[in-house]
Amino acid sequence: MEIVFILSSPAREENVGAAARAIKTMGMAQLRLVNPLCDHMGERAIATAHGSREILEEAAVFASLPEAAEDLSLLIGSAAKKRNIREDRHPLNALPDLLKRKGDMLRRVGIVFGGEESGLSNRELDQCDLLTTIPMARKYPSLNLGQAVMVYASTLSALTLNIASKKPSPATGDELKVVKEKAMQVLSDVEIPEDHIIHRRIMERLMMLDQDDMHLFHSFCKFYLKKYHGRIK
Repeated sequence: MEIVFILSSPAREENVGAAARAIKTMGMAQLRLVNPLCDHMGERAIATAHGSREILEEAAVFASLPEAAEDLSLLIGSAAKKRNIREDRHPLNALPDLLKRKGDMLRRVGIVFGGEESGLSNRELDQCDLLTTIPMARKYPSLNLGQAVMVYASTLSALTLNIASKKPSPATGDELKVVKEKAMQVLSDVEIPEDHIIHRRIMERLMMLDQDDMHLFHSFCKFYLKKYHGRIK
């Protein structure tokens, strides 16, 4: 499993540098930027990265979140505040177990963070498969961007280190992404639009299934698509 950290519209070089340092320190390597408002190779970014310059140099820059997430099996948003009824926000400490239950179905997972001023936009939140949050005492303000990335990287490092210690298994294809596409087809057939609350909730809950249940749903989709679309795969 690869974990990709995505910063959407970061405005301060220091936060981008701190994110790079956190990612490398916790044994991960992938950083992506969406519409950065600062120079991620600027002097302050490099100074704050402190030995993690290669993370900044290899960071890919995208014009939109969908482009940055195109090759991801699962996109997880980070949000400090609940803004609408659609959201189930899962505490960060539950995330490693949630991902572990997916087994070998996940190949690449993205964790996306919003800009320093207002976090992820409502549109960006809607593009995420799951939403997570760092539990905090209410009387304190939210963490800044660099700190938030460090907390996520630290929490997820236990998962990546555990996976790295196992004998790697051959890649079998991005099964979770295929299941998502098939679920979208079923929902489209019954005319539930993508912007409907039921559509969003079903897709979100689908991402909560463990590997065995996901395989069962995958099998159902095969029978469904064969009967109604003449598709074998």
